[in-house]
Amino acid sequence: MTVSGFGWRDLSTDAVPAAERLDYWRDATNSLFPPTRLRRDGVEGFYGHVAWLGLGEVTIADIVSTSLDVYRTEREIHGGDDRWYELTIQIEGECGFSQDGRDTVIGPRAMVLYDSRRPYTMRFRGPYRQVSLKVPRRALRERVPSVDLMVAQRLLADRMPGRFIYDLAAGLCARDSELPPDLSGRLEQHVLELTATALLGRDTVSAAGVSQLDRIKAHILAHLDDADLSPRAIAEAHGISLRRLYELFEAEEQQVARFVQLQRLDRIRRELADPLMKGLPITTIALRRGFKDFSHFSRAFRRQFGVSPGAYRAGAFS
Repeated sequence: MTVSGFGWRDLSTDAVPAAERLDYWRDATNSLFPPTRLRRDGVEGFYGHVAWLGLGEVTIADIVSTSLDVYRTEREIHGGDDRWYELTIQIEGECGFSQDGRDTVIGPRAMVLYDSRRPYTMRFRGPYRQVSLKVPRRALRERVPSVDLMVAQRLLADRMPGRFIYDLAAGLCARDSELPPDLSGRLEQHVLELTATALLGRDTVSAAGVSQLDRIKAHILAHLDDADLSPRAIAEAHGISLRRLYELFEAEEQQVARFVQLQRLDRIRRELADPLMKGLPITTIALRRGFKDFSHFSRAFRRQFGVSPGAYRAGAFS
């Protein structure tokens, strides 16, 4: 590891034997960000370099690597540190990203936000460079109440307001001049504010204009694994009556309990098709995702997808 100006640190696979590079890279990146798994067809030709800077609770990392797949599954999430959102800014190459049933592809000068508390997949089919920002969940949610509705959404960094955070991140990663250490606190706040600005600028959402229903849905997505997430608990969390909660969902021809159930079922469906979760019992997955009774879950899954959970999993790997 090397240390450069203004607290930047660097790690690369240059001096690591080829057969050990992927494991070394996994350990290096997992020390900076919430742990993930890596997958690649062979280790030959693999290369990785990361330079990172800590700004209070914010971490900014400049990452260069060759093709690979990155997974964060329930195994890494369970019992781990889940206090973070991450904003990835693509500089070179392409990244295919999936979380919460949403899929997107980001190329140069585009960004995507993701949540460390929920599984995700990143796919790189060639060499790439990206800047990744790790920001504290609490601080971002204070600035963007509807943040959970914005994960896995492609954000543009070649126009305002996304360009603000792009230019700041790219400027810091240039590492071409010394910056006084006492700027760390100010830069931490700038990163948080400009990240929030980029998110709030998407689809003309504003902090004051986020609808009450959007806030409620964001709350549901953030607490989906809580088996006690009932309509009454949701209403109480938002200081409204149960009747008002029902009215908000009915205005969009939805039902609260049904919305919760569909989100849970969709997450479980994706996990049943995830090779990294193949050895995890279906009962365990269902209970972790908020279902209290396996029989009830099994019936609901069959109604929604037309097959039993076991048959769906078997079909995914046949």
